[in-house]
Amino acid sequence: MIDLSKVEYYVIALMSNGQQLRLDEVAENIAWEENESELAIRLNLTLRDIPYGNGRLADVIALCTAVYLYADWGEGQQEIFRGMVWEWQHSQIHDDEIILTCYDLLFYLQKSKDFFYFSKGKSTRSIISNILSTWAITLGGYDGPNVAHEKITYKNKTIASMLNETLDEAKKLGGGKAFIRAVKGAVYVVAYGSNSPVYHFSADMNLIQTSDKFSMVNLVTRVIIMGKEDDEGRPSVETSISGRTEYGILQDIQTMGSLTLEEAKAKAQDVLDEKGDPKRTIKLTSPDFPAVRKGDLIYVTTDRLLGFFHVKGISHNATTMTMQMEVEPA
Repeated sequence: MIDLSKVEYYVIALMSNGQQLRLDEVAENIAWEENESELAIRLNLTLRDIPYGNGRLADVIALCTAVYLYADWGEGQQEIFRGMVWEWQHSQIHDDEIILTCYDLLFYLQKSKDFFYFSKGKSTRSIISNILSTWAITLGGYDGPNVAHEKITYKNKTIASMLNETLDEAKKLGGGKAFIRAVKGAVYVVAYGSNSPVYHFSADMNLIQTSDKFSMVNLVTRVIIMGKEDDEGRPSVETSISGRTEYGILQDIQTMGSLTLEEAKAKAQDVLDEKGDPKRTIKLTSPDFPAVRKGDLIYVTTDRLLGFFHVKGISHNATTMTMQMEVEPA
């Protein structure tokens, strides 16, 4: 049994001269999150601008300052985050606060665009390795799908979207579900639910609040495929694909353009695969435990929830000692 009340956090800033500063000692807020739609971890820090040297702390904490977050839950200090300051804000109204937004190295891939071409037959691992090596990023480990792909052309897309689309396509081709994570300055492709141990969250033990919501606001139950227009500009309906029409007709349109009918039908089916069921949103709030990360498998026990779930996204707050997870059935 882990005593979450005894978890300790350490935030270190590494100066260009090699000097290390303990920022947690002057931190008013320490929070970090891993969002479902983003590769990079975001670390938010609010610091007191205390006197430092011949000036103040704000004089030495600048953009591109390296920042490390560590946590100890009884197994020694573990590195949780390694990145740098991307946004710097100072306020003289609220007790001279410094507000920092930090990201890990994957943020470069979210903000940078490129072009890549891969011939038919390239494996998932080969494609991802090639993209990362072009950007001089170390692939520390690979535990994702590794299937043969059709020809791929990426034009003017962010590196992050290329990596995500490659893994999504691999899943459609029969590979497992995986995501990308930065650990200690390297990039890892991680299979969903591959963590060990699997932690248990229970309503009578370590859950503060739960929420289980169903919504059909963005539901699509039918997609019609539109063909070419006639001389008067009227498009023809080639066919339609229906999903869960018991919820009523909620219709989307897929235009063929240069696609064949089979290709257009495949894209229409992708829409139904993504939006064809009511969206379920499950959120759990618990005391903070920094070992839990996006993509982890957890076990949940409440009045309504029982079983294994994947963590889709997670936000930690070391100041309030709480965390919130969005999860989905495994």
